Amino acid sequence: MVWQLIIASLAMGIVYGMVAMGMVLIWRAVGVVNFAQGEFLMLGAFAAYTLTLQLGLPQGAALATCALLMGLVGVVYHFITYWPLRKSWDITVIISTIGASIALKEVATLVWGPAPLAVDPIVHGIAKLGEAAIEWQFIVTIGVAALLMAAIFILLERTYLGHILQATAQDQYAAAMIGIPVVLATGLTFAISALITGVGGMLLAPLFFVTTTMGGITGLKAFAAVIIGGFGSVQGAIIGGLLIGFVDTFAGAYISTTYRDAIVFLCLILALVVRPQGIFGEKIAEKV
Repeated sequence: MVWQLIIASLAMGIVYGMVAMGMVLIWRAVGVVNFAQGEFLMLGAFAAYTLTLQLGLPQGAALATCALLMGLVGVVYHFITYWPLRKSWDITVIISTIGASIALKEVATLVWGPAPLAVDPIVHGIAKLGEAAIEWQFIVTIGVAALLMAAIFILLERTYLGHILQATAQDQYAAAMIGIPVVLATGLTFAISALITGVGGMLLAPLFFVTTTMGGITGLKAFAAVIIGGFGSVQGAIIGGLLIGFVDTFAGAYISTTYRDAIVFLCLILALVVRPQGIFGEKIAEKV
């Protein structure tokens, strides 16, 4: 049972890490928290249902198609919620993301209905780890998510395009002065953020029922992961997501499934008390 819980914790934690990573990318690019990040995960889960069960695409093709579609969703989202308001107060953009979150849930309800939907796993069957029986879907989730997160990390840290995106995130005005098309750079960052979160939703879909509310609590837990890991840190988002995954899974197994969410946020409060800047965050001295 312990091995089963560990694998389940890794699978859940890495999905939380994907959502948190997408949230950090937008934060680094435009300096605001995207409160519709969980809805990107929801759309990815519904895309899994449509592409595999309704259109009959093979799992690999469905995964690639989902990534492409979610990238396009991110671009459209950028031009609706951020770009027209880029010169406004940050709170205006944040309210815009909250409104977009509500709108996306309502659109999903209109398109797919309010009833929970079931999605077939990417890989069927059970793997044996000693005496533990582990669903292959958990293992596939960990593998695909780790590869995607590593690819995006390499893109941001080791490529010329990644340096352009990071330069734009640090100072949009200076980036524009040296000829970087800011609108394309920020739009691409939103696309990557939506892509990684949407794929996380597709990986999560076979493990739970797909509903229009699934993104809400997942987005909040990913936000907790961002805070625990350190705001603005991609590595922190990943580590924070894994920690949240372990707390969530083991609390549900050994304490209470009813209070597992409350336990997660209690751990967030304790983390803020012990290290308010997060694991990879830096202390900011306030000048008096």
